Amino acid sequence: MDVASTCSVDRVFLDLKLLVDNLNVMYRKIGYAHLGVTFLKIEAAYLDITFLKTFVMCAKKWSYSNDFHLETEIVGNKVSLPSFLSCIEDTVHQYEEDIHSLRLMLESDARGIQDVGDEVFFKFLKQIKSFKQEIIQVYFTLASSRSLESNSCMPVDELMEFIDLILQNLADLTTIDLCIVEMDPQVSVQVQALEAKLTFLKSFIPFAKLRGTVDIPALLLAHIEVVALNAACLSYMCSCWDDAFCNPEFCSMIYEQQQKITPIDFQVYEIYMEVLRATRSSKSSHNRMMDKQILNNFNDSLISCLWELLCRSSSFMDSMKDEMRILYAGLRFLRSILREQQEKMDEQNEKIGALLSEAGIIICSPSLNRAKEGEVSFSESTEALACYDMLANTNIRIKHFKDQISGSSIIESLPSFHSLRAPEVSKTSSHMLSKGKMPIAHEVIVGLDDEAAKVIERLIWGPKQVEIVPIVGMAGVGKTTLAKKVYNDSLVICNFHIRLWCTVSQEFNMKSLLIQILCSDGKQSRMDEELKNLNEHELLHKLYQRLKMKRYLVVFDDVWGFREWNEMRYSFPDDKNRSRILFTSRSSNVASQVQYGGEPHYLHPLNEKESFELLQKKVFGKEDCPQALHGLGMEIAKKCKGLPLALVVVAGVLATIEPDICVWEEFAESLTSTTLSDAEQCKKSLELSYEHLPYHLKACLLYFAAFREDEKIGAKKLMCLWIAEEFVEKIEGERSEDIAEEYLMDLIHRNLVMVSENRSIGGVKTCYIHDLILEFCKTEAKEKKFLQVLRGYDELSTFNEAPNLPRLSICSSGEDFVKSKLFCPDLDTLLFFNATPGFKFGLLNISFFCIYKHLNILNLEDINLMLKELTTEVESLLCLRYLALRTAQPMEFIPPSIAKLSHLETFRLNSYATVSLPDSIWNMKKLRHVRVRRNCIILFSSNDNVVENLSTLPNLDTLSSLCLYLDQEGVNLLRRIPNVRRLKIFNCGGPNRVCCNMSRLECLESLTLEGYKFSSSREHVELSFPMNLKKLSLAGLGLPCRKMSLIEQLPNLEVLKLRRWSMDGQRWELMEGGFPKLRVLTLEAVEVVEWTETDPDSVDYLPCLQQLILGNISNLEMMPSCLGRISTLETIEMEDCGDGVKSSVREIEEAQKNYGNEKLKIVIID
Repeated sequence: MDVASTCSVDRVFLDLKLLVDNLNVMYRKIGYAHLGVTFLKIEAAYLDITFLKTFVMCAKKWSYSNDFHLETEIVGNKVSLPSFLSCIEDTVHQYEEDIHSLRLMLESDARGIQDVGDEVFFKFLKQIKSFKQEIIQVYFTLASSRSLESNSCMPVDELMEFIDLILQNLADLTTIDLCIVEMDPQVSVQVQALEAKLTFLKSFIPFAKLRGTVDIPALLLAHIEVVALNAACLSYMCSCWDDAFCNPEFCSMIYEQQQKITPIDFQVYEIYMEVLRATRSSKSSHNRMMDKQILNNFNDSLISCLWELLCRSSSFMDSMKDEMRILYAGLRFLRSILREQQEKMDEQNEKIGALLSEAGIIICSPSLNRAKEGEVSFSESTEALACYDMLANTNIRIKHFKDQISGSSIIESLPSFHSLRAPEVSKTSSHMLSKGKMPIAHEVIVGLDDEAAKVIERLIWGPKQVEIVPIVGMAGVGKTTLAKKVYNDSLVICNFHIRLWCTVSQEFNMKSLLIQILCSDGKQSRMDEELKNLNEHELLHKLYQRLKMKRYLVVFDDVWGFREWNEMRYSFPDDKNRSRILFTSRSSNVASQVQYGGEPHYLHPLNEKESFELLQKKVFGKEDCPQALHGLGMEIAKKCKGLPLALVVVAGVLATIEPDICVWEEFAESLTSTTLSDAEQCKKSLELSYEHLPYHLKACLLYFAAFREDEKIGAKKLMCLWIAEEFVEKIEGERSEDIAEEYLMDLIHRNLVMVSENRSIGGVKTCYIHDLILEFCKTEAKEKKFLQVLRGYDELSTFNEAPNLPRLSICSSGEDFVKSKLFCPDLDTLLFFNATPGFKFGLLNISFFCIYKHLNILNLEDINLMLKELTTEVESLLCLRYLALRTAQPMEFIPPSIAKLSHLETFRLNSYATVSLPDSIWNMKKLRHVRVRRNCIILFSSNDNVVENLSTLPNLDTLSSLCLYLDQEGVNLLRRIPNVRRLKIFNCGGPNRVCCNMSRLECLESLTLEGYKFSSSREHVELSFPMNLKKLSLAGLGLPCRKMSLIEQLPNLEVLKLRRWSMDGQRWELMEGGFPKLRVLTLEAVEVVEWTETDPDSVDYLPCLQQLILGNISNLEMMPSCLGRISTLETIEMEDCGDGVKSSVREIEEAQKNYGNEKLKIVIID
């Protein structure tokens, strides 16, 4: 019988591929709005045809068989395989012309495709889906009919192509459109395991040929063909995952199919060994680079297989595990060699190939794999000893090769910080904590007035066309400081319609940079999440629209190369209106190589007088340097060679030592000219600053190496990590958080850490470190084996765990993290940061985390875990003190077994659903911080009705966000967290009644109360707040205006935020003597019409108010006259407010001027 033609399948496949590619390009220009559901149907059709193409290629090889028939309702009761293929071809052919026409139409009428495309693809998809049962039947029949005795129907090249198609199908299974994440988690794991098995086979055959095997043995080819058939069947079954197939029976079928797929069958192991033992090398027809790639691919597969063995090595004796770990490290070393351009490449490749052959024989050993699967115990048997000897000998040969490459067999042992812990003490401490004031938000600027004037002149005057004004200078010379001074100058503010700022840094990411620019003026902050959903082309277009026909100033701070600008230059329109772009860069070449580039403005170091002035201000503030220290100060400043960064760092040290002549003389002597010479001056200066740190602060500073360049680090999160790392000294009667905050303040006052944003009730909200200090910390942390930082796949894939390395910080894509197959079982800390902001990689399988038995800290907040429940792998990490996770699936319940993590102090979970925490959480006495997004519910056990029986969490400091009924039940729960300081509650009670006494929470400082929108006035509201409350935020509470006195009477309240539906009523009358300490008041979308005071002539209202923020307020007609007399008022900020509100604020501004306050700042954002 003739082989069925499949030309139509191939042509439709190509047309659909072009359609999808072109539509993706079009989507970036016009979005999905004009394409509707059509795009999704076309994409679904393309995915279906890819799986169909794989099946057709496979089935054609068996079309010659006349005795193969299948049951089908499509073309009759029984049909031959060629007839079935003809039926598929004829069906696809019916739509070939329409799909080709639609592809041509897309080039001329993109919107017209929607009118005719919907119907065509609806019918096409329905027809393709009608073949699914028969295709699965064919796959099952073919797979079951093949055996090792059968000759392979496919030549080697076609078999490799078949495996490639299956791998592509498996990759397609992980797309969002096929919703594999909705599958049973075990099925998802099976799909990932299948990819690894096929990848091994795909790499093995080219490796065998490279090593001299001209003809692959028939038995081996037959085995590979059986594996491929079963894999193709499994991938096709998974592609059918929809309502019609989603049932337990189908899941069972998939699991059974997976069990049939064994890449190295025990029956063919001898053939694998025969191939791998081939000692002769082939006269490769490939070029050298292709040979290296073949070796690299096979080595990657061996690493993956060995990693699986190591992760499930409980059946192996300890000596065997040790040798396996040595082999794992050796293979990763070979991976690094294969990625480098080596001399004598042919000779090196030959040696590496021989080593990989030896490793392959061991890793493919049936004994090891049976032990991995738990079928046998691998103890001190003859078989085990033989395998151990092979392992040890292979490791010796890899070590010998490594010594030849490196030129040395001696690995220097570096000092270890593994045991870096703060001692626990009782009431007193041998260490006196240095207490500092609130860090100054503004920078001390010296010697830049003339420089700023020159730059401002270039920005305001000069040519009409767009021009780049580059500020160029060495690291730490003050480029960013000058740019900020110019950016905030009143002349510049008045001259430009729009000003935007972004920090580029070395780790350049286009999307992240565009979002940063668009949000930098404060107007886009609420659209941040919306912007993250746009792609780069849409963001570039949005930026262009924002700037068009406006005179703009855009600052690019810390530019490292030309690529950043070249990729986005078309977003900056040239309307000949003197728009300007300001660069700061260490390289003078950056501006000269780009369009619109102007002459660089070189920023030179400070002179001696300016240097001393800066040093004096940073050490003594507004006071003068004591006369006795004046000469020494000049000497020290001179040694800094005019570099502001060096001066600031040195000042940080001087500010902490005694202002005594002898002490300063000793310091001046240690600050030699060598210390700050040439290119090493900053490094030496930073080393000097580091060495002057107390022991406990050294660890805290080096920990910053774990974070990304230019990252604004949440201070609370950072301090939780320090506490979990046990850097923070334990002092009886003091909270660890308070001591950690003193550590942070100490680093800030030493000018090693910078404040990014302050908290409204005092303290630091976010902080960062200069990139030079970051580089120093990374180098120092690595040298001292304190922490290793890995960036990107190249570093991840070749990294080998150093002995006693306690901490690992990874910044990469999630895919690279998984693909790298890291094995660091002795690790204490694992911090993961996503290298692609805005995109969260979905991780289906986290079973490998069971290898990290010693973890104290696990931070995976940048990875979307495709989990609906907390897995046993996480619960088995019994040493955890800090756990941070993000789930892409609704994780509605945390199991009671989480209480096994008895050492857990911080638990952070970002979930898409409200999470129920088990009542066993009350047994986790060390819990300090629980943060759950969206919200969490804490369950009660049946005997919790008796208040006396209630167990508590005495150390809990933070709880957010807690779903709670504001009634007696809620009061009982709150009594169980008596020492909480930060609390966020979502009121899930009914709309009529709110009754909750919180006065017992005597430590509570910050409280957020939110709730559902209420449709009518509440019948009863009875609230009692603790007297120590400093910050209160309300939304959806519906507190009657007449009850506002409950809040006004709080003696220590400093910040009050009243958001949408927080108040009920149109008239709010301030109580005389109320809000005695309130500094910040925010009113957002409140319905108040009249806001007034009881006695307009009294001055006893809001005596400490500094900042008034009004947002989205249109109905407010009256504001209290006392606002015009408050001497402390600094800022009134309005956003999206009505004209009446603006008019009232202008009256307040006039009244303030009449009372002598000329500095009141009015900010209007529309």
